[in-house]
Amino acid sequence: MARPITILVEGDSDKAAVEALAVRYGIELSADEDAIAAGATEVVSMGGAGNAGRFIAEKAAAGRRVGGLYDEAEERFFARALNRQEGEDLTRQGFFACRRDLEDELVRALGVTEVTALLEQRNDLGGFRSFQNQDAHSGDDPMEQLRRFISANGARKRTYAGAMAEVVAMEALPEPLEGLIHWIWSA
Repeated sequence: MARPITILVEGDSDKAAVEALAVRYGIELSADEDAIAAGATEVVSMGGAGNAGRFIAEKAAAGRRVGGLYDEAEERFFARALNRQEGEDLTRQGFFACRRDLEDELVRALGVTEVTALLEQRNDLGGFRSFQNQDAHSGDDPMEQLRRFISANGARKRTYAGAMAEVVAMEALPEPLEGLIHWIWSA
């Protein structure tokens, strides 16, 4: 029998994206304590990469198969927790690096047109256009503007991470998410 799975992510927006993607791939997740204790797959927001060591140790000690996502700049926390060197491939241990962050991966996968359409659907396009015209952002590449706008507010970041994961084409799925899905299926 396969060990139950815990997917660790740095924050709530990452959790929203993984949960949205799990639905699309038919992966059943649970937040119910009894179901998790009985072996259901769970997604856990660690509240920052600095907590990786504690969460990995706790979940592994509970007999769970542990994997997840992390921002490339935070690799040291995961490498240390897994007794690996920074720069070493952590994918065999079930951990997949996002270049900057998951929102950046999703914005690049969808492209400016599709992310802008999501903003329009949620009545945020006007706010984004104002953001684009600010001196601090007016010279930035539109992809960078979108990433910064989405990431500027925790609630917005959570909303759009989930929304982008719901609509990204399967063939355009960012590498870290694709790797995580394959890791889950390999259990």
